[in-house]
Amino acid sequence: MDESEDVVRINQEWLALNALRAMVKIATKGDMTKGTYENTLELGGELYPELLGPEHSLLRRERESDTVKEFRQRANLLSVQQERNVAPVELLQVEIDLLKSLLEIAKLDRDNQSKTDQLKRKLAVYEKAKEELSPAEHTENKLIFRDAYNADRELPTLGNGLGRKDYQLPDGNRLRLRVLHPDKPEHITGADVIYERHDELTQTVNLVVVQYKIWDGKKLYLSDERLQGQLARLKCFTCDQQLCKDTSAEQPYRFPHCSAFLRPTDKLQSANQKLISRGEHLPLCNVDRCKSLSRSGGYKLEYDKIKPTSLTSELFEHMFNRGKIGSRALSYEELEDIYRNSSIIDRSESVVVYAQEY
Repeated sequence: MDESEDVVRINQEWLALNALRAMVKIATKGDMTKGTYENTLELGGELYPELLGPEHSLLRRERESDTVKEFRQRANLLSVQQERNVAPVELLQVEIDLLKSLLEIAKLDRDNQSKTDQLKRKLAVYEKAKEELSPAEHTENKLIFRDAYNADRELPTLGNGLGRKDYQLPDGNRLRLRVLHPDKPEHITGADVIYERHDELTQTVNLVVVQYKIWDGKKLYLSDERLQGQLARLKCFTCDQQLCKDTSAEQPYRFPHCSAFLRPTDKLQSANQKLISRGEHLPLCNVDRCKSLSRSGGYKLEYDKIKPTSLTSELFEHMFNRGKIGSRALSYEELEDIYRNSSIIDRSESVVVYAQEY
């Protein structure tokens, strides 16, 4: 990869990571101890290993310890020299075994017991690096949610034959999660979060859809054909099917039932850049109201123009969990019809994080 390809790849990972992290923060009711970037990268590695797995992700590689990076480099060069695949963990295990044997000798020699502090420190570093390089052990220690078994409840679903994982949430609810993605990670140009919140008592569902797009210098150009197509599908799925039209007699205090939001996201310039995302959630119906003309004659969105109308990430998550934003309450029959008529998913160019909390 040359530098420009690296930047493209980094931003593809960044889009998917932000979408997953948004889902985690909604599901955990804003619990920041679970919704860290590191934990979300671990989850992403399980759900989309081709993009966010330890063997592929540039973001993950940059956040590895210096020891892991060193042994990866050793293994790569030894693989060339020996004309076979040499695993980094294989080399680490040799060093760990050697240090353990030396420390065993020290236990038998009382005069040397006080002279092994450096060896013990090095052993601790190597064992931690081994954990990093062992996905199963590392993921077990970084679990965001516990796997939920025997979760057989039938729910209206977006598409058939989609692989799913069920998790137990901290509040006792269940989270059914699917990640749909292009066949090739390099085709990613956007990411969607579709989140359903189910009410057990009324057997109804509220949902929200968020489209993530990378913008540059806090500007998003609406003349982009891919963006136009993605926004059109979003409108067809939500506005055209009247997810925002509330027909109930009771009107509790809340915001309008906007169900679709555009979430511009700052691009990363390098994999070692600090991971911070402060994007705004702009209701889809306000895109036209907030757009302005660019010098080229096309339309664009700018941060200063959308800020009075948009919601910060923290407000968005809190208000959706409180039932203050999102679609009107939908019956399961309505939701099945909406999904049957839906064209929201286009896996040729978008990662779709599809979550059902019940």
